[in-house]
Amino acid sequence: MERMGKETRRMLCWLFTICLAAAAGSGIFLSYMTNDFQKAVVEHDYGAAGYLVNHPDTNIAAAFTKGKTDSDLKAGRQALKEAGYHENTDPGMVPVVAAYQKRTAVLLSGMLFGVFAAVFLTVWIYIQRQRKALAKADTVITRFLEGDTDQRIDSEETGDWYSLFHRINELAAILSAQAEHEKQTREFLQAMISDVSHQLKTPLAAIKMYDEIMAQGDTDSETIHTFSQKSLREIRRMEDVVYTLLKIARLDAGVVRLEKAEENIEMLLQDVIERFEALAAQEEKGIVLSGNHDVSLYCDALWMSEALGNMVKNALEHTQRGGRIVVSWERTPLLTNIMVEDNGKGIHQEDIHNIFKRFYRSCFSQDTHGIGLGLPLAKSIVEAHQGTVSVTSKVGRGSRFVLSFFHLTKE
Repeated sequence: MERMGKETRRMLCWLFTICLAAAAGSGIFLSYMTNDFQKAVVEHDYGAAGYLVNHPDTNIAAAFTKGKTDSDLKAGRQALKEAGYHENTDPGMVPVVAAYQKRTAVLLSGMLFGVFAAVFLTVWIYIQRQRKALAKADTVITRFLEGDTDQRIDSEETGDWYSLFHRINELAAILSAQAEHEKQTREFLQAMISDVSHQLKTPLAAIKMYDEIMAQGDTDSETIHTFSQKSLREIRRMEDVVYTLLKIARLDAGVVRLEKAEENIEMLLQDVIERFEALAAQEEKGIVLSGNHDVSLYCDALWMSEALGNMVKNALEHTQRGGRIVVSWERTPLLTNIMVEDNGKGIHQEDIHNIFKRFYRSCFSQDTHGIGLGLPLAKSIVEAHQGTVSVTSKVGRGSRFVLSFFHLTKE
């Protein structure tokens, strides 16, 4: 058995002391009751003896049944005291008093023993239950400290200890959440570092190679100009990667404060389309807007323009010359939807669940323009607005992206 704690030993000592005090008090009470009973017996004997002295010819039974006068008591007290029988006589010399004392002592002892046994048994059971609960709690806490953060103390019962256990569980939940957040943060930083390293490795190697070619003494000016343009293109690619990753990182880290307001969707999309009009005209592709003029969306206009721009840019990149992109919107009782639809190459079923992954490039795609961050950034922005992005596509017939936003209470 485990060693008792200091508080438990102290409580048992106090209980033992109380029991000893109760036993001593019971002895005093027994002595008082015995003396009181002896006085009553002696007083009765005084009356019977005096009655016999004052009425010598009477029936003996009358001495115990008739009423006694003061003269009877006086005569009996004088006669019995001369014989050595009085109130202070040793109780052991009076059989009836000795029997009463013994019987009362046994009764009090039995009662005290039963009460003390019940008290000690109750206290012992209580202590054992508390020790068992504390031992379980100690085991759970030890496992939690060893790394098993799912461990919780059983706190379904009521009582002071279980209230404390409930608080400990709340603290454990908070610590687990913080640990999980720190873990996700570390994984996020590792993934970001890995992504940046992977994406910058190729353009840096190309720039280094171009620089070595241009540094050669026999390189003509036309070659230098050509490789300068290639170097500039790789630098711009690195800028795109870094800036886009920083935007995604800020959204994922939750440090972006969205300045939301009611924005007219048509005006928002017109501003987005203006950025791509020249490119669309150059590639003989059409962009069409379709929707009611009075539909609005509660959003951050700058970030939402970024998301919609990436969607339109993605549609342009995957639509052949002469293709058509339709951007439409609608408002339902529950949702506001913005659709970006094209009649381009479409997405293979093997890729449709991966297109929102960072830097994902399909083995079926021959596209060399994108870096694989436009759609992930758009998805992060939409989700930051409590929205969702869905896509349907058929190879050779085009794709349809739907941005859906619930009509939530404005914050």
